Amino acid sequence: MTDISNTQMSQQLPTPTCEHDLVVEREKMLTELHTQLVRDTTHNQTGLILIDIREFRELNRSFGEACGDSILNDIAARLKEIATDIYAVFYLGNDEFGIVLRELKSPGFAVIAVDQILASFKRVFEWDNHTLKITVNCGVAYNYDSHLDSCRILYDAETALKKAIELNQPFQLLGKNEQAEVDQLKWQLLNNLHTAMQDEKLSLYYQPKYCLQQSSEVKNKFHNGAEALIRWETIEHGIIAPNTTIPLIEHLGSEAELIRWLINSTLKKLSEESTLAPNNSISINVPAASITTKVLYQILEEAFSLWDVAPQRLTLEITEDVLIKDKELAFDYLSKLRETGVRISIDDFGTGYSSLAYFKHIPADELKIDRAFIGSMLTDQGSKNIVKLIIDLAHSFNLDVVAEGVEDQATLDELTRMQCDYAQGFFIGKPMPADEYTEWLKTTAVK
Repeated sequence: MTDISNTQMSQQLPTPTCEHDLVVEREKMLTELHTQLVRDTTHNQTGLILIDIREFRELNRSFGEACGDSILNDIAARLKEIATDIYAVFYLGNDEFGIVLRELKSPGFAVIAVDQILASFKRVFEWDNHTLKITVNCGVAYNYDSHLDSCRILYDAETALKKAIELNQPFQLLGKNEQAEVDQLKWQLLNNLHTAMQDEKLSLYYQPKYCLQQSSEVKNKFHNGAEALIRWETIEHGIIAPNTTIPLIEHLGSEAELIRWLINSTLKKLSEESTLAPNNSISINVPAASITTKVLYQILEEAFSLWDVAPQRLTLEITEDVLIKDKELAFDYLSKLRETGVRISIDDFGTGYSSLAYFKHIPADELKIDRAFIGSMLTDQGSKNIVKLIIDLAHSFNLDVVAEGVEDQATLDELTRMQCDYAQGFFIGKPMPADEYTEWLKTTAVK
């Protein structure tokens, strides 16, 4: 998924070695809070979520510090999965994380963010053949009365976290008369979303995926494309991004309805572009829960019977953690999906703890290198080495490679030199409405 600008955390967790390092990281978080507070707050607020891992010391005593470090890195990766341009994630040391909520439309959206965080902990963690269940407490605060004091928000979040721990509750929100408002907003959004899906009020934005290998030898194989990203435009709250919309849809139990809409909307767009760019492809993000069910396969069959589009022009993106959770089952279903002709892309590749162990067995056509590596590859030799390693290994197994998060010409040039196949990021193009994407395609299409 590439509807992301920058996050505050790389793939590997910061490992402070002294109290000074922890203070610095906390100061970074406070600086980010202050930066958001002093921006235009006419329509938005700023929030903070503090996350505390329950019984983390007991985990270290029982399984050792190596286990604790591994769990922290897994937690960091999961938080990074939900991090977007409105979520900035910080590791605060020991067993605590902080998430700054930029452009918080209302307190209710802070609670929706907490729901996403808690949902990410429903999946078990694994360590040395042990299956571990990790739970957390969250403290949530925001600048009610539109105050501009970042330290006050931090204090409120710490107070809320302490209350959540004392009451043994998943989270507590410290604000001003907000709880009834939060519940009301959540149900209002759920009801409005159900209506929006029925009335076709959802739309797709397209973020370009640019082919770096435009030479005559490979132009018949490679072509430009895009990733389709869901947008829900509301009167009360403006455009709501996928990180809020999709969890709400999953809460409604309407994943199949969403997938059917996504696939048919994408195939319709591809059909309209057939004359302009017959080799153009579009990828969509598929909810994780749908991968190991027959629903997705059935929807694809129905959709391709309606649209005159070659199956290979549609790419289904899945996150790597889906493979890790149940590798054999996921591989089986992905293999069957590929039999329909669609392409499979593994999103955020490199964040899984056992990526290389099953590399050669992945039933996929494409890997998307996680932006954490791309963003630091010009300044960190380790990240650069990982990017080059993934590209070379992928090519040895006939897999295409997409670099996510390309933000400047220097990174684009280096990826081209490394023989990366595609680049995606704000430097290439931000997510854009369908008509704007068509204009972009007219200038770049490889026919």
